[in-house]
Order: sequence, then structure tokens, then C-alpha cells
Amino acid sequence: MLENAAYRHYREKLQSARYFAAPMVKQSDVAFRLLVRRWGAECCYTPMLKSSRFLKGDHLEMTEFATIQQSTADRPLVAQISGRDPVELVAMARLLQELAPGGFDAIDLNFGCPAICAEEGSYGAFLLEGEENIQVACECVRALASSSDAFVPVFCKIRILEDCEATVRLAKRLVEAGCSLLTVHGRVRSARSSGPVNLDTIAAVKAALDIPVVANGGVRSKAEAEDVLQRTGCDGVMVAVALLVNPMLFVQPQETPSLTQAVRIAHEYLTLAEKYPPGRPITIQKHFWYFFRNVLLRSHGRDAKDGDIIGSEVSDRFVMVRGEKVLLCLVGSEQHRFYTFMCQPYLRSPKQFRELLRLMTHALGLGPEAAAADTGPELPSSEEQPVLSLAEIRQLGSSLPPGPLEDEQAEVETQESQALSYDPWAAD
Repeated sequence: MLENAAYRHYREKLQSARYFAAPMVKQSDVAFRLLVRRWGAECCYTPMLKSSRFLKGDHLEMTEFATIQQSTADRPLVAQISGRDPVELVAMARLLQELAPGGFDAIDLNFGCPAICAEEGSYGAFLLEGEENIQVACECVRALASSSDAFVPVFCKIRILEDCEATVRLAKRLVEAGCSLLTVHGRVRSARSSGPVNLDTIAAVKAALDIPVVANGGVRSKAEAEDVLQRTGCDGVMVAVALLVNPMLFVQPQETPSLTQAVRIAHEYLTLAEKYPPGRPITIQKHFWYFFRNVLLRSHGRDAKDGDIIGSEVSDRFVMVRGEKVLLCLVGSEQHRFYTFMCQPYLRSPKQFRELLRLMTHALGLGPEAAAADTGPELPSSEEQPVLSLAEIRQLGSSLPPGPLEDEQAEVETQESQALSYDPWAAD
């Protein structure tokens, strides 16, 4: 069979990628993209960029878009945008090209976001509800695909509909409008990020199209990624939340990192974040929440030799503490205290997080292997430099000038994180 233009771009520009890191607001920063690329991710997306706000020069929205110019380190890269106005979306594509000429390989239209902001703006998954909206969605794709200002192919990310045949018809219409790669999340919009993933519908979409299709939803491990590829026949698989929890997912057999591995990963991320600072301080903090939530609050035991988490459960009893699911035996422990500290809005600088890693390594008895040289500069020992207390680490941030709305935003998001129970294996 002759190779069509969509597959040619997929092979030449995306290098036939199989493992995709999903677009995640305030999480898909350059440093995190480089981190997961080191651990097997082959194609990354920017965070979703809201076109209406971006075009108005909204500072916080524009900080979400960052690329590395004149470098292939962060490629292939897809810029994801959202909106419902074809003219506005074409203007957005033009602006992104002006800001980062040749800095990304495709533009992805988000038709899968189930958030309240998407409902209020009638974009994301809400733009695929009802025939009138679907016509608008197809016109958005058509406008971008036919515009000389876009310069790059147009991808789409959707959720399945309630009916398999309706989902296949929708996918075909998007391809006819100009979509050259389709990512399909196997849950309906109302399910958001929980519940079973319908791999049969994803497989039906793949079988019906002649463009690359990427499966999304529910993947928690390397083995599950391979199973999804095999069962759907898709060209690639995309992972979101589970990759935040374990950036090594695409190369690591086990689902959950050990505490020592989590410290090393956090150390590696900080090294990259110092070189490529995220636009918002909250970004670093949110990564730490995901790196450590499971290993600090839900770990079942500690190996006496190296401090790693081991498989045998001390107790299977969990309690809810300020919205977080915590192993009963860990309530009020050092591990619980460290995680609570990570959730405070006054943690804002890489230096504070560096010192927090040093304190955790010392207090939890992890040893120097938690900061091995292959993940960044080795942390100084307590003999070389005194370990700071939590109060002293907090004080390090007092001299930093606040970013625009950052303090207020961090407090709001911290409160939200404490109000919601989180199951990483149900979310995506």
C-alpha cells in the first residue's frame, strides 16, 4: 500500500513514535518533557493553550508555551490549542509560528477536554456534542488544514461518544476535514478520567481510518501500554497522569517507583527545571505532588537496607486526611509531614525544593544513592553543608518577588488538591 501524506509526516517528523506524553496544563513544561524523553517518551505535547486568552496576551496563558529553539532535544513536539472559532484558531497557529518558527511539528486541536472551563467556552469535548457543534469542529479543522499560516499538519484529540458507530463517523468526518493524526481517549466526556477504557471503540476507529491513530486512557505501566497497542492496533499510545506519577513508565517494569527512585527523579527534574524554568512556580510544586503522593502517603513498608518501598503491606487500612488517602500507619509520620509541606504555597523556588530533597534524604535515611550522579549534581552531604529544617526552607522563599497572581493561584490550587481524593490508577 502506498504511503499517504499523513503517514509520511508521522514517519519523517514524528519518527514513527509509539510512546506519547499527553498535553497537561501546568505540567507539560519543557523540563518535564525532557525528563520523560530520557525515559522513553518519543513524542511530547505542549500544555493545552486556550486560543482566546493567548491571543489577548494573557501572561499566565502564554507562559504555558515554551520551546527550545535551534535544538532537537525537545522534538518531535506537538502544540495543542483549543477554541471554537476557525478564524481565531488560524490566528493562533500564525502567532505560534511567529513565536517559535519551526519549533514544533504539528498543531493539535483539543476536542477532548471535559473541564468546566471547556464547558463554559463550548470547546474541548463539548464541541463534539450535537450536530451543530460537530460541524463547527470540522470547520475548525478545515480552516487550519487549508491555511498557509499553519505550516504544519493538523492533529485532533477526541473522546469516544456513547455509541461506537457514532464515534467512527465522527473520526471519519475529522479526517475528511483535514486531520492527519487522531488521538482517541477511550472514555466518554461524562466519565472524565475514571472508569473503564473502551478499547474496542478505539480499535474500530483505527480500523476505519487511513491515518495514524493514538490510543489514550487508563495506561498505568509499560505492560499496559504494550497491551493497548496490541489490542487496538493503534500506531501509538498516549499517557497522562500515570506518567506524572512515574516518568520512567515507558521503560520501567513496575508501576510505582520506590521512594529512593522518586527522590532521584525529582532531583533530575529540578536539574532540568533550573536550566529551563517553568513559567509558573506552581508547576514545580505540582510535579512534586505527583512524584511523592504515593510513595509518601501510601507506601506499605520500608526496606531496612536501602529505604525503598517493599511489597508486603503493613496495613491495608487507609483514612482520608484533608482530602488525601493516607495509609493509617503513616498518619502524622515524617513521610506525611513532608508531603503536607510540599502542598504549601510558600514553596516557590528550585532551591527550596533542592533543600527539601536533602532534608528528606537525611531524615528518611535514604542514603547517597537517592541522589546518584547520573540524575544530576550530587546533593551535598550533611557534613559538607548543614541540612536545613522545614522552617528554614520556608524562609528561603520569603525574599522572592511574587509572580503575577501566583500566590493566589497556588493557594487556590493547593486547597483544591486537599479537597479532592485522588486515585492515580483511575485517573488519566
